[in-house]
Amino acid sequence: MSSRRISVWLVTGYLGSGKTTLLKHWLRDPALADAALVVNEIGEVGFDDRLLASAVDSAMLLSNNCVCCTGLPGLEEALTELWWDRLYRRRPTFSSVVIETTGLADPRPIIQAFGTVPFLQQRYALAGVLATASAPAGLALIEAQAEARAQIEAADVLIITKVDQADGAPLAAALRALNPRAALVSSAQASLAWPQVCALLDGAAGAAPAPSHAAHGHHHHAAARFVAMDAALSATALRAQIEALRDDRLLRIKGVVALDDGQRYTVQWAVGDPDITLAAFAGQAPALGLTCISSGPAAAQAAVPGHDHRQ
Repeated sequence: MSSRRISVWLVTGYLGSGKTTLLKHWLRDPALADAALVVNEIGEVGFDDRLLASAVDSAMLLSNNCVCCTGLPGLEEALTELWWDRLYRRRPTFSSVVIETTGLADPRPIIQAFGTVPFLQQRYALAGVLATASAPAGLALIEAQAEARAQIEAADVLIITKVDQADGAPLAAALRALNPRAALVSSAQASLAWPQVCALLDGAAGAAPAPSHAAHGHHHHAAARFVAMDAALSATALRAQIEALRDDRLLRIKGVVALDDGQRYTVQWAVGDPDITLAAFAGQAPALGLTCISSGPAAAQAAVPGHDHRQ
């Protein structure tokens, strides 16, 4: 058994900035063929891990816990468990780990953990921090959300996504101002390949410096709620339901629904997106319905006509 430390890639970025879509693309690269995946999500119904399960065998979900603070012990436990499972061959061997944070995570406490937690220090090496920012929404989010700025500042590689939907130049200037040492690249429709990311990391100034102290709180006060949609819907009815859910506090919608054509579809929308994105869903579906993430604790109490949100 090699004593060489296991490389860890940390993928962060604000809600709906395209992390999972890019990650699914990257996990198909031979270099990540045996990667272990740790997915952190907010909300009681996992979604990203199901989307990524088709690309990787070794997925572990840390659900309904923001790994940036309350979930940090959970992350340490997950990485410790992964390491021992690997040693005793309880799971397929892996040579690297990819961690996808929630869109609301400040990644700095995670970065710091790799330099201060003895087990993580000895067994794992943080190889790079990758942050996504959406061209349609990024500038407004960076101005409004402290977490979005923290993600940008912590990154070794900054990826401007959805440049097919909006001009990325204004966002690029803002990202450069926040983090001049990071490599900067654009991606349209998740076209950025993993070897390109590695080349950028090799050329970047090195891993993000860990802060001297991780002063951090949940500035965002976001609330996640799950809206069950058990019955098959027409596309028109689905759009009507989503319109009923949307208000000025809504940041993100994602989930799997059944339409009346007999198929299941992923539904995604984030602030800045002109419309919802529907894509055919294959594999074991989570509970049918939509997770809605909104700013403000009062959002958790919001109701939609005709739906009972009690679980």
